[in-house]
Amino acid sequence: MGQADVNVNLWLKDTKRFADLFNAILFQGKAVILPENLHPSPETTAVSLQDAQGKNVVKKQYRDIIMNWQDQAVLMLLAVESQTAIHYAAPLKVMLYDSMEYAEQVRVKWKERPPRLSSAEFLSRFQKNDKLIPVITLIFYYGTEEWDGPLELHQMFDLGTEKNHAELMKKYLPNYHINLVDVRRLKNLESFQSDLQIIFGMLQCSQDKYALRTYVANHKDYFQKLDLETYHALGAFLNSRQLMEINVEKNEREELDMCKALE
Repeated sequence: MGQADVNVNLWLKDTKRFADLFNAILFQGKAVILPENLHPSPETTAVSLQDAQGKNVVKKQYRDIIMNWQDQAVLMLLAVESQTAIHYAAPLKVMLYDSMEYAEQVRVKWKERPPRLSSAEFLSRFQKNDKLIPVITLIFYYGTEEWDGPLELHQMFDLGTEKNHAELMKKYLPNYHINLVDVRRLKNLESFQSDLQIIFGMLQCSQDKYALRTYVANHKDYFQKLDLETYHALGAFLNSRQLMEINVEKNEREELDMCKALE
């Protein structure tokens, strides 16, 4: 993970922003997910597999951000994978991450199994009435180029030129979709209730220096009083190493002025 993604992830881990992102994408801005119901979940998942020689191999995956969302009605895992560049195997990447998360849930449930199981449950290592916690993953893409990568696993297959055969095979080939959030091309920014709306609006005009300067000036009350994490995230969004490398003493609560930085 590069410095840019680290800065963006630190910024997005704020539970108010994280909740706002999912509320806007999943629920059109309705405050369904509340920040106080979000709790960090382990970002590292590992599974033990056997290779061709029968040896156990541990496979690890590192999530960018994953939160446990729990209220009275639902328990779910919400994850974000940040992308500054197009990932042409994104469906496979997300499918692997999510599958390993489910495999870990099965492992934990198996450790807590009761003494009596049916033979089918024992072979499955999963009880008949067990349930998995759903995982929703968003690809948070903030690159400048328009996304032209696959949005589902089927788009990564070569099924030949015979259309009828291809459509028939798709019925039997499991698919996996990704939830792409292309922040520079999002519509309905008013669905966001936090400063995501201001930042995403800035990104959508950031390729035009005059438009960027005008936008920041029109929102100077926000951009003149930035915290360090937001300042570093803006450096990542604007691909500015100078902004990303600005440091402030740990005990000093200094507000940073983006308007001056653009000068």
